[in-house]
Amino acid sequence: MFKPLVLIACTALSASALAQANDPAEVDAVTAAVKSANPDFKALCKQGPDGIRKATTDAVMGLVGAGKIKGNPQALGGEAGQKLGRECRGG
Repeated sequence: MFKPLVLIACTALSASALAQANDPAEVDAVTAAVKSANPDFKALCKQGPDGIRKATTDAVMGLVGAGKIKGNPQALGGEAGQKLGRECRGG
């Protein structure tokens, strides 16, 4: 009875881990591009999640267009946006 539950749990954890398995260098490249395009980082933080999301999307699109990132753009943008949000909150 417990074996199917364990298998389901392991599969779900593996899928979650794969979804988060972005190259840290690419995430850092996105955050650097956002900061470069927004030198007043505090002003970006004051725009809240929508401002961070737009800036991150713009950065990801630019880096994809330049061929500088190879990972999943949506996942990279999400992870970079979360990282920037933590920095805005002082974390």
